[in-house]
Amino acid sequence: MSRSDGRLPVDRHVRRMSVALAAAAVLVSALGAVGESMWALGAGAWLLIAAILLDPVYRP
Repeated sequence: MSRSDGRLPVDRHVRRMSVALAAAAVLVSALGAVGESMWALGAGAWLLIAAILLDPVYRP
């Protein structure tokens, strides 16, 4: 456990993964909206769902 913030290094990794998934969701969704591509919008939506559900599933 780190003394600076009281969290395990794994917690920071999960947080980083969640932020990366959310950033990818925004990027893919924006590209899908600009390109009028439903599959890209769907992929962006699933990335956002994964980003939101990662933290509660990891820490029940």
